[in-house]
Amino acid sequence: MPNTKAIGVAYADPEFESVTVIGAITANSVASADTITATSVTATGAVTGNTVVSTASSGVVALNANAGIYILSTAITSGVTTTSVPSGSLGITTNATGLGKLFYSNGSNWLFMAIT
Repeated sequence: MPNTKAIGVAYADPEFESVTVIGAITANSVASADTITATSVTATGAVTGNTVVSTASSGVVALNANAGIYILSTAITSGVTTTSVPSGSLGITTNATGLGKLFYSNGSNWLFMAIT
């Protein structure tokens, strides 16, 4: 009698609802209908889903090879606050100095975002 076991079929637990990762998620593709919670998410391909939640208190929200989006807790003063994040990155802060303003990086400093 030939083998009747299913090959290549994974077991899915119907009670399994979420995964919380402390550390980094590294993947070629992460697809989610709900939430990924992690300190950082590193992807070499597309990250899709409704929400990626970081438990870090400050830092990068999204980043690719060219630039990123940063939410910081430190004060930002345009043209004064230095940064080493990639040129073209966007930044906002929760600090009273710079709160409510959108900044971009020129690779050396945070500058006010200009709308033309």
